[in-house]
Amino acid sequence: MSTNKQSRFLLVKHSLGWNVDRCFLWMEKNDVAYDWCYPASAQSFPNVEDYSGVIIFGGAGSANDSEESQWVRDELVFIESCLKHGTPFFGICLGAQMLARVLGSSVSAQQQNQKQIGFHEVRPTANGTEFMPEPLKFMHWNGEGFDLPSDSVHLAYSELFPNQAFKMDDRTFGVQFHPEVNLDALRIWHERNKANLTGVLDDQTRAQHVADAIACEESVTAWLDQFLISWTNLSN
Repeated sequence: MSTNKQSRFLLVKHSLGWNVDRCFLWMEKNDVAYDWCYPASAQSFPNVEDYSGVIIFGGAGSANDSEESQWVRDELVFIESCLKHGTPFFGICLGAQMLARVLGSSVSAQQQNQKQIGFHEVRPTANGTEFMPEPLKFMHWNGEGFDLPSDSVHLAYSELFPNQAFKMDDRTFGVQFHPEVNLDALRIWHERNKANLTGVLDDQTRAQHVADAIACEESVTAWLDQFLISWTNLSN
């Protein structure tokens, strides 16, 4: 596999201190240049034209917080600029919800405010078998989901959140699940969760997450590797 030394990707995260995830490791392993951006920490977005692609990760905020949060408004505008300039875009959880909002779709909680936390199976749709050839278990941590944007292709679904992945074209994707979360990232998320005032996971749930992360390590890593190779066009 060859790499384009002139390519540089932007990794947008909504909190500091967990840059141990699979996307980061893939960039390092394949000698792909990247920059970080932390809009929720008041960092300004750079010029999208300086990048070969953008990954926006998940976070504790909501895509519906545009009235309350300047960074959410800025991020929505930034995503609009990605689409305008044809910059390859990969949105994960909150990043996918932001993308859906920019494309005119709604983001909302499930009925009875059901949440999806932990490893759950994601299945390809009839149009998603190239994107995901077989069902896989991924980490989830979300209480909101997105409606499918107009003219998008529905790629994957799960039992609780039927819209798990979509694409607008071969370079613009949104996924509800967390393929980037490996065991190291999960342990950081667990430690942060312990400091919450509400919604704290119990020891049994955390232990199950860890066991599932170990069991799914090979399959999720293999899937994300192939996705990123295709998405970044590094195989050409």
